[in-house]
Amino acid sequence: MAYDILKGNWTLSILMERLIDEKKAALELQKRKHDDWDDNYLLYRNKVKTNRLTQRQAVNIPLMKETVKTLLSRIDDPPEIEWKELGGDEQKELFFQEIWNDFSKTNKLELIDILDKKNVLLYGFSVKKLNIDETGVLPDVLDIYDTTFDPLMKPYDLESARFIVHQNIFKNVRAILADERYTSKGKEELKIWVDSTPGIVQSQLNKEQWEVKQERLKSMGLDHKDFPLFAGGDRIVNLTEHYTKIWNQKTKDFEKRVVVYADDKIELMNETLESLIGVDFWPFVVWSEDPETNDIYPDSVADLVRTPNKVLNVWFSQLIENRTLKNFQMHWFLPGQNYTPQTYTPGPGMMLPAPPGDDINKVIKPVEISGLDDTLLAINALVQIVERGSGATAIEKGEPEKGQQTLGEVQILVGKANERTIGMAKFYRMAWYEFAKKWSALMDANAPKMIKLFKVSRSGKAYQKSVMKSDWKSADGYEPIVSSTSEQETENLKGIQKFQFVLSQFPNNLALRKIAQKRELEMLDLTPEELKQVEEAEDQLQTQQANQQAGVQPQPNEAQLAEQIQGQLAQINA
Repeated sequence: MAYDILKGNWTLSILMERLIDEKKAALELQKRKHDDWDDNYLLYRNKVKTNRLTQRQAVNIPLMKETVKTLLSRIDDPPEIEWKELGGDEQKELFFQEIWNDFSKTNKLELIDILDKKNVLLYGFSVKKLNIDETGVLPDVLDIYDTTFDPLMKPYDLESARFIVHQNIFKNVRAILADERYTSKGKEELKIWVDSTPGIVQSQLNKEQWEVKQERLKSMGLDHKDFPLFAGGDRIVNLTEHYTKIWNQKTKDFEKRVVVYADDKIELMNETLESLIGVDFWPFVVWSEDPETNDIYPDSVADLVRTPNKVLNVWFSQLIENRTLKNFQMHWFLPGQNYTPQTYTPGPGMMLPAPPGDDINKVIKPVEISGLDDTLLAINALVQIVERGSGATAIEKGEPEKGQQTLGEVQILVGKANERTIGMAKFYRMAWYEFAKKWSALMDANAPKMIKLFKVSRSGKAYQKSVMKSDWKSADGYEPIVSSTSEQETENLKGIQKFQFVLSQFPNNLALRKIAQKRELEMLDLTPEELKQVEEAEDQLQTQQANQQAGVQPQPNEAQLAEQIQGQLAQINA
């Protein structure tokens, strides 16, 4: 990068020219989705544009929000992740599990999970990023507008990407100058740039873009600590983290590098990925609920809902307009009949003056407004099409569905609604597995020597616990076991149905019934103590029933016997 003060020209290096070309190519591919994403977002947020057909009425039917919210609750809760030390060291497993549990709470993985799933439903995919700082790994869900990819990458294989661009990282100048990761040369060039005329103009554009971005993120439920970052009025710079593969002449191979630059002009960092974060994989996790073979940006559930929602908005706007025109009747009048049209305030009991003339019917008559009764039927049909296509049926929303009366019919509807959400859950679980694997590798390379964990005792008292890196670091590594709640529930339901069928074939087989009961109890995730109590109570009940059938009086236990004796003694004393 070089700047000619006399000519005012900025000359980009060969590397920067290549990076800007990559960025443009990736952004061009993404821009074809922007209009659809914008519409999905506006419909979800109930922000309706003026209806061009009516110009007066513009209503939004919350079909988009209702569908997304329903499916959001159906995909899954954040999965349970259990860590296994591959060398079989159970002590290290315990320490590592504690670190993961603390990481989940501290970094609000539950909130990240919600935003992650919402992105998938609204835009078709979502991107999580694993950042590194002095405390270890910091997760984040990225704004889908801010991440662009190599157009030639395999959508199902992130490592096949030649480059990944994370743009629109807004920071103030002072924060950048204070960052020790950036080169002195880059910082000096940045000072010149922000004080130049084009730099001042760009800084204002950055400020406007940053405000738009934050407003969108806040409306989606993201509470970010950096919102008040620019309250001091500092110059705003738009940083780009450009992850790319560059040919190494010495090693005769491509190496992954990270180049950070400001406003597409100033190069601040150029490091190998391994030297920067200690690993050789892209620190991103991308997933979708309906992946494509060749398209990085697949369709979303919201894409299915968008057009029907727009149609519903138009139809309902027309219904309201129609009702308004009928309530405030319009009339035709004949010019040249000594009548001057007047507007009167309508209301119950109002007396309105008639126009002059011998025959009012010849002078003025009502404008006939056609009914739109058939519109309501079309609306119901359209809503049902959307529900069946998305999986967010009335049954899933907790609403009764007309015409469905039998349990069998309801079960069929529930099963069909589950088909889509089960598919979502599979990709969702795979994404969390990849996230956990990358987190483990990054922790191994970047975790501090000592990690402070906050624990809560059974009495509710909080205390701090220090874990040394030597306590959990493993030469063999760790494997995450991801348990999907929805998939487990589905498997449990199938298991119960199988047992119920078998029991119906052998109704008097006590051994089979006992096995079925035990298996069903295990599905409830009871503690071993609770399970033992239930089994003992069931054994006692079965024994009593067997004795009654044989005509044998059940023998009282010690407590019951003592109570009977005390009662008899009380009678004697009386």
